[in-house]
Amino acid sequence: MLAVMCSTVKYKYMNRQYTIAICDILGFSELVRSTPLDTVVGNVLGWFRKALHHSINKNDWPETVPNFDDINKNSNIGLAWFSDTILLFTHEDSDESLQELLQSVAWLLFVTMFSNTRMRAGIAYGNAFIDPKNAMYVGKPIIDAYEMEQKQQWAGAALTDSAAGRVPEFVRGGKFADWPILPYNVPLKNNETISTLALDWTYGIHHQNPFLWSKKNDDPTPEDWAANPSICQKWQNTKQFHMDVCKQCHG
Repeated sequence: MLAVMCSTVKYKYMNRQYTIAICDILGFSELVRSTPLDTVVGNVLGWFRKALHHSINKNDWPETVPNFDDINKNSNIGLAWFSDTILLFTHEDSDESLQELLQSVAWLLFVTMFSNTRMRAGIAYGNAFIDPKNAMYVGKPIIDAYEMEQKQQWAGAALTDSAAGRVPEFVRGGKFADWPILPYNVPLKNNETISTLALDWTYGIHHQNPFLWSKKNDDPTPEDWAANPSICQKWQNTKQFHMDVCKQCHG
């Protein structure tokens, strides 16, 4: 009994409210199957580590591939990474940490949007147990964020009801660039949608036609739709979001 009580006291500070973002690199499984491992690790993930460092720490694009400790040094948010899945979490249950997490995911979506490593993310809020030193990440918001990430049909990010409720009420309408969120009917699989808050990644500077399907075709061909309907639908939904909300290109 004493041992159990000591353990509870030791880890009490880790059992509290967090905002959690689960981010997934789209198409990564197929990439690993079809690409030499050295290329995946050295080129694809090397580039992605630079993107993570740039997005989380809000600094210049790194010249060399940063190590994990260099990436994971933001005072407001923490990071865990396994294969194609990134977990970001707030260090404190504060508006400042929440804003930093939302900005980081939006930055990451933007810098990967025009590359071959597009992402999708789900964001949730609630009680969790997080112990980075022992690589323990347990709690309902982690499950909720993962499920929200998995059911979306685009490259983008949506908030669960719990995360949307944690956002300060005065910014939920999407009027502030430093809070990159806005209400949107987020596309889901099976041609469904969910009305919630989504991350607006379109604030970054970019040219006006960023969504060309390929060098040969602006849009997927009928043959593309027949061969890869899910990929084509994700691309179409992502392009539609850009058309709906980007003030630079469609303002």
